[in-house]
Amino acid sequence: MHDVPRSRRVNGDGAGRRGCAAMVIAAACCPLAAGPAAAENWVGIAGSNLSRSLAVDADSVRPVEQYPDRLGMWIRYTYAMSIDCSPPRGCLAASQRVYALVNCPAQAIAYVQRISMDLNGNVVGRSEANLNAAQYVVYAGSAEAELWRMVCPGYPDRFERP
Repeated sequence: MHDVPRSRRVNGDGAGRRGCAAMVIAAACCPLAAGPAAAENWVGIAGSNLSRSLAVDADSVRPVEQYPDRLGMWIRYTYAMSIDCSPPRGCLAASQRVYALVNCPAQAIAYVQRISMDLNGNVVGRSEANLNAAQYVVYAGSAEAELWRMVCPGYPDRFERP
């Protein structure tokens, strides 16, 4: 997995998420396997910078069953320059779609699956869905912090400084 933001790991076991994450991933990944969804509603996130921008597909934001404080969603990172996305060898991506689970009370994000795309939107790399993905704390001043504020309204902001 590439371009993981600077953050502090919250946990790595993910045992409590396995059942619900499997349902979320099954529902979310199947449409992408056939091709991009026809009705995407990408909303740009403030706090993005010149090296990358971040957007969330507002139509994909859904509560995770059995965990009312966690939301599953597709987010898109777009880069100013292509990044390495191997395997496969020599893979360069201009953007990545990432299925993420956002834990609102913990202010943390777990990146479950990444799909790397070239400048034309063709899939050039796809990671396996990792139901045990570690959660990372969202830091103040990051685009991910702005994403958290947008999808988790009403939760107190306790962001840490990097």
